[in-house]
Amino acid sequence: MAYTTTGISGIVLVEHDGGAIIRARSSHADKCVQLYISGRLTDWQHAPAESVEFAIGPLRDEDIVFLLAVDVGEEDTDYWDDAFGVSADYGNRILFSVPQLIKGFGPHDQIKFYRGEAGDESATTLVHQRDFYLGGRRSGGFGHHFGYGGFGWDGHDAKGFGYNFGYGEFGFDCDMIQWKTEPLPPGVYPYKIIVVDLAGNESTAATGTLTLDTYARPASGLTVESYDKATDALELSFTASEDI
Repeated sequence: MAYTTTGISGIVLVEHDGGAIIRARSSHADKCVQLYISGRLTDWQHAPAESVEFAIGPLRDEDIVFLLAVDVGEEDTDYWDDAFGVSADYGNRILFSVPQLIKGFGPHDQIKFYRGEAGDESATTLVHQRDFYLGGRRSGGFGHHFGYGGFGWDGHDAKGFGYNFGYGEFGFDCDMIQWKTEPLPPGVYPYKIIVVDLAGNESTAATGTLTLDTYARPASGLTVESYDKATDALELSFTASEDI
């Protein structure tokens, strides 16, 4: 294999006003060490003295730093996808939120979410679908419980002011239909959202693109809770990333 993720240790990051310094030890004196920042091959160095030092620009809070040892002659080869499996572990998710407004939809009408791959011109893959009104609740529109909510509105089972305030009719509250994608690598993703009735008639599609330009924020607050020397058991705690 032309690269290895082992044998690199003692990674130290020192930030300063103009950027940052990254230092590390490498046990591969016959290899080069590549520097990746949030999935981008940023720099590389030979490591004959079994140590490397990179001077880089300012880092963002969400940036993730990785070092990879590669064979001499492969310094410019981008091994990120092969070595780190970005789509499975380090992607951000896209959250779709659709206001559940008073519409002329029936109790069995389906809302469907489509997504394309990064760089696709259109969204053709159906990734999620559900009833627009779960169980038909509130599918009757104005006439179902009209007059029992605030300002004479329907409002049946609404969560009240402040929950999704301003998204409903007349600036009132409303429920949200939400769905979140699997972790995705950076890219520009097309989407399409439609409602389909039992006869197959489709509503006007909501379409567009969403851009993911960073990787997920890493976990934080890594702390050693305890260590049992007799059993060599180490207990750690951390705060999980909010993006994964």
